[in-house]
Amino acid sequence: MSDSLKKVQSGQPLVIPASAYNAFIDAALDFRQRTAHLGQGAQPSFAQASIVLVRNDSGSNQSRMSVLGVDAPIIDPSANEDEFKNRVALSCVTPAADTHEGKFVVLAEPIASGKIGCAYAAGVCPVKIDVPDEDYPYRLAEVTDGSADNLTAVKRGSAAILWREGGTGVQWALVRLGNPPDPAVFPVELHPSGGEQGDEQNPATWTYDVLDVVTGETLESGVDPVAAPHKWQRPSVGYIIPATFGYAHWDADGQLVLGWINEVADQEACQASESGT
Repeated sequence: MSDSLKKVQSGQPLVIPASAYNAFIDAALDFRQRTAHLGQGAQPSFAQASIVLVRNDSGSNQSRMSVLGVDAPIIDPSANEDEFKNRVALSCVTPAADTHEGKFVVLAEPIASGKIGCAYAAGVCPVKIDVPDEDYPYRLAEVTDGSADNLTAVKRGSAAILWREGGTGVQWALVRLGNPPDPAVFPVELHPSGGEQGDEQNPATWTYDVLDVVTGETLESGVDPVAAPHKWQRPSVGYIIPATFGYAHWDADGQLVLGWINEVADQEACQASESGT
């Protein structure tokens, strides 16, 4: 059987078989369909992020920059190990809480229900995020339960917010996917904001502004480290030097919890008090 797509040498007469011509048309139509983006001329920058093939199994047509949770590979290695190794293709669904945190993609093109297209799996990409509180300096974002429309700004998440429009509510942002999650326990800087050092009859009452050691952003103000939900324990009486450093974590409700701080007894004040009695 002759090859209808065989190349022509210089000087040979040009004869295009019908099958070859039809193949050219099919390729052109496929290119046009994949680059149309429903009227959007912008093309995803493949050098900007890791792009993977995904199948939209959410049950609804999804627009460009929608967020879908990763469910499973389309190609099961037990069925075809070689194809599994050669082609990364993911089945993706509507994000769900406690399931898709850190396991999601942002669509690089519109994808109809049940169809396959391209999506950002890592790197920098635009996406909409919902910012619930303008007063808190959100640096991270995570999936929104039951919604493919946007991410949600959170205190602990897997996408780093590089830039956003500002204010509260749903807005455009640039995020870095695949951001390493914050450790369960992380260091914090402490600035005394109130209270006293205590004495031989009264406990210290220091409160603190808690700052991120990397960015210097205030995570919480006026924190009493011995009040719930914090875990620090002070002596019942005594002179205490205020802390400058500590370790904290976010609890399941998104509250900052101080576990340890470097408050120490003021030995000189204690000795002076004892010598004066």
